[in-house]
Amino acid sequence: MRQRLGLIAELVALGFWFAIDVVMGTAGGSMMTIPAAVTVAGLALLRRFPRVGRDVVAALAIAVSLAFTLQAEIVGATQGDYLETMVLRGFSFTEQLALAILVVSVLRGSNLRTAMLLTAAAAVAIVWAPLGRIAGELSLAVICAVGWGGAVAIGLALREVETRRRVALEDVRTSERMELARELHDVVAHHVTGIVVAAQAAAVVARTSPDDVDRALTAIETAGTDALAAMRSMVGVLRGQDGDGARTPGAELAEVRTLVERFDPDARMVRLSTDPGLERAVLPAGVAATGYRVVQEALTNVRRHAPEATVVEIDIRLRDHALHLAVRSDGVKATATPRGGTSGFGLAGMAERVSALNGDLSAGPTAPGVWTVAARLPLEGVR
Repeated sequence: MRQRLGLIAELVALGFWFAIDVVMGTAGGSMMTIPAAVTVAGLALLRRFPRVGRDVVAALAIAVSLAFTLQAEIVGATQGDYLETMVLRGFSFTEQLALAILVVSVLRGSNLRTAMLLTAAAAVAIVWAPLGRIAGELSLAVICAVGWGGAVAIGLALREVETRRRVALEDVRTSERMELARELHDVVAHHVTGIVVAAQAAAVVARTSPDDVDRALTAIETAGTDALAAMRSMVGVLRGQDGDGARTPGAELAEVRTLVERFDPDARMVRLSTDPGLERAVLPAGVAATGYRVVQEALTNVRRHAPEATVVEIDIRLRDHALHLAVRSDGVKATATPRGGTSGFGLAGMAERVSALNGDLSAGPTAPGVWTVAARLPLEGVR
């Protein structure tokens, strides 16, 4: 229901005004109001389908509205009672609301030039409708113009909010990549140190046991391949590419327990469950560190968004060649729950890391008042 709240409100509003249009059309002995209402409102709802272009739908709806007004100007009556004149010439409140909704929609999501052109065309359609379909109704035209102005204000405000959110999200991703750039030195040092150690061992082996030189050279080759793969993956992430992404050796799963102790010193709230020996398990580069960061970010969100939480469950397992993590907390209020799976900026940064390791990250309500952050980090295919 929360995810479809906008659609429900739109249907209720359109249905209310459509009922008024039906009553007016029936009372006036003319049904020209109803086709205008159904056609334009139907086009406005059609924009919600992913494969339907918002701009095309808006342009069609505006064109239909202008056509109805032009028809009323040509063949409609110009005198008579207010109600009969309005009904006879097809004025529709539902149509006006649908056009206002489309104005908000294009201003919010379309490119600026297209949005401004469609908004201007909608202004003509909205203001001309009462003038062309109702004789001498200047006051209603003024009200419609004010309604158009309100739709423009709402659309521009939503566009500003969306723009700021996109910029903030991109800043988070850029910051995450810059952090990875700072850590690139550690990745290089980690692997190159292994190469140097293997080379030194090979020199010793060559003097003492020449027959084992091939094994030492194989170890050097493997270490060099791992180093190149890790750096290639890291550079791919810094470039904003999707795909593999090794992470630096940093915080490991063994430090999760220390993290929990800092978060809950009295051990009253957090329950940590892991596979036996998992904290000391040898995992691919970056998997353990990313798992630690996911748990850290989830606990930070608990402190920030669910200060009244009484139970936090952390579950870390190795299943099906992947590291699975889940952090569940109660005390989340419905009004404070972020919308969408990974809408928080901190989680957006974590999603960047997880996706770079070919993993999955989700965050959302799993029960009334319960919020769960879950991640799957594959162990295979990670360099």
